[in-house]
Amino acid sequence: MIRRLILVLGCLVLVASCANIPEQTNAQAIPNSAAQQQPKIPLPERDQSPITVVRKFIEASGETAVAEAYLTEEARKLWRPDNQATIIEDEFSTVPQPQGKDADPNRTTVEVKATSKGWLDSRKSFVAQSGPQTGMVKLIKQDGQWRINEAPSNVLIPITMFNNHYRAVKLYFYDSASREVPVPDQRYLPGATRASPSEIIGLLLQGPATALQGAVRTALPSSAVQRTNVTLSKDNATVVNLGQLGNVTTEEKRAIAIQIVLSLQDVAGTTVRLQVEGLPLVPDQPDWKLNDIQADSDRTTPKAQLTGMMVVGNRVKELRDGKQISNPAGDGSYHVESAAQSVDGSQLAVVERLNSGDLQLRVGALTEGLRQTNVTGKEITRPTWQFAVASNEIGNEVWAVVDGNITRAVRTREGTWLSLPVNGSELERFGKITELRLSRDGVRAAVVAGGKLYVGSVGRTQGTNNVAIISPKPLLPSVSNVVSVDWLDPSRVVAATNTPNGLVWQVPVDGIEAQRYSLANLTAPLASVTAAPSRQIVVTDAVGMWTASEVGQVWLPHPQTQGPNARPFYPG
Repeated sequence: MIRRLILVLGCLVLVASCANIPEQTNAQAIPNSAAQQQPKIPLPERDQSPITVVRKFIEASGETAVAEAYLTEEARKLWRPDNQATIIEDEFSTVPQPQGKDADPNRTTVEVKATSKGWLDSRKSFVAQSGPQTGMVKLIKQDGQWRINEAPSNVLIPITMFNNHYRAVKLYFYDSASREVPVPDQRYLPGATRASPSEIIGLLLQGPATALQGAVRTALPSSAVQRTNVTLSKDNATVVNLGQLGNVTTEEKRAIAIQIVLSLQDVAGTTVRLQVEGLPLVPDQPDWKLNDIQADSDRTTPKAQLTGMMVVGNRVKELRDGKQISNPAGDGSYHVESAAQSVDGSQLAVVERLNSGDLQLRVGALTEGLRQTNVTGKEITRPTWQFAVASNEIGNEVWAVVDGNITRAVRTREGTWLSLPVNGSELERFGKITELRLSRDGVRAAVVAGGKLYVGSVGRTQGTNNVAIISPKPLLPSVSNVVSVDWLDPSRVVAATNTPNGLVWQVPVDGIEAQRYSLANLTAPLASVTAAPSRQIVVTDAVGMWTASEVGQVWLPHPQTQGPNARPFYPG
């Protein structure tokens, strides 16, 4: 990247020599965030103790130039701040190590003890991994001042410093089921200002995060390269010039364009000019704006008129007015234990209690009676819907956990429902699964197992019925009483727990930092939660249903409180 930047800056000095950038763009390079002008770096205060030097170094690790001031010249040559960054809690200890009586007074060692939250992998994706983190820091006295001459191999960054000096960016890929719905993939780049478009394109070309591989796809061929750094044309278009795309169809080119424009939406101007070897990527549309893109994500977002439902007294009712729905599930024909409405609102799935005491899944149109399926068992979790993969179809896949096994009921061409297994072997070590919710884009699954919260990706093998939950990671490692979870949007879940210091939490899918909702007005135990884009969070506690729109807001009684046995649900 440094070499590429030098080449581009050289082209700015000698404009005519910059042959890879078409003359008609009159382009100027958009600088990388790492190369943007840095403020003057203050020198460390004099006569600091070894402990203070180490603490200041770690606190500054999110700013490479500041941290380097605490290193000796030799240590600076060996330190690799771009190595795996480990994010730690803000509270950490620095413990001086005992020195022997014959030890050199100008040398010492300090042990760092911290609690890890996770780390950034090579693709700048956060991987949650909670646990103790230790490292030895060796110091030497130079010109009367302590300086670090051997730092830990991995960079330790306190979470507050990480938030201050790293920028979250969302790349976009496509779901593996329909291969059309854009899916966000969050990464983190160093720099006090926004990330550069060139960095975004570079990451996009590397492909999805490790945890999403098998669950999403990219439209960009593996051979594709960034032919030149992203530039800004004279008419203020952000120019992206790719190379080595090979033979791609017009449809594939448009998919590439959508993927790039969505990924650049927070760092580029209003117009993105997409090129291959200096020529338009899509000949009849050289320039792209965000509003040019048909939002396929609309297929995975419940329409505004779908206001939600609830199960109360073994019947399904409307959440907005408490009235029974016009379906046998609402009039008492079925003894409903739990239910789910499809993302498009047209279908309903219910778990029915049979006279034998067993449970059975029923599925069908909201306006009709519900068909029995062969999904039966002693225990069945609340069902959850996969969105309609084809734009001209209705929901045709429902998931639930049946007697400990993840099962999906799939509608056949004849209209019957076929029970198929989901490989959940990677979840088995976590304990009994009591809740499973598919994200509305079908790419991830949030799972409550053994009282803890996990999120994994949904891996689908093309051309087969093989589906698995892959790479599950803990999201609330310190909370062990999770009772319910739902998807707020493709990047965040909301979890209801019975942990006294935090009853409701909002958590990003990478688990980097959870936010706690207000405790005001809620009474444990909590029983359920539902969430969806542009809707209020609804939880059920020991009194009834409560609502809140954002973290920090006091919970207000739901107009249809319905008591502690109400189980609200939004489509999905």
